[in-house]
Amino acid sequence: MLILVPIALAVVIVLVVVSAVNKSRRSDLGSAALLQSYAQGMNHRSTATIFGVLGIFVLGIVFGPLAIVQASKAEALGVKATAGKVLGWICVGVTALWLIFIVAALASR
Repeated sequence: MLILVPIALAVVIVLVVVSAVNKSRRSDLGSAALLQSYAQGMNHRSTATIFGVLGIFVLGIVFGPLAIVQASKAEALGVKATAGKVLGWICVGVTALWLIFIVAALASR
């Protein structure tokens, strides 16, 4: 139970930092359509990062692919989302290793 408090605190800190970074990177793009596309890309990037961080702590097999998909949508809109994509793949990899170890442990019984 005590381990959940630092984990929850870490998630809150990451979300606050991501929010602050997103607010500081706004720029004047001129066109309303371009601005809307950029805003959607930023939204997908934030969502990808949040899913990636959540996937590290819980349900990596679910949140990892979601992070990868959201990062791909952001990149299609011209917004870099490297953090979300990397976190997503880390979640998928760690979950795959975890499943392999579980299967191996059950097979050795």
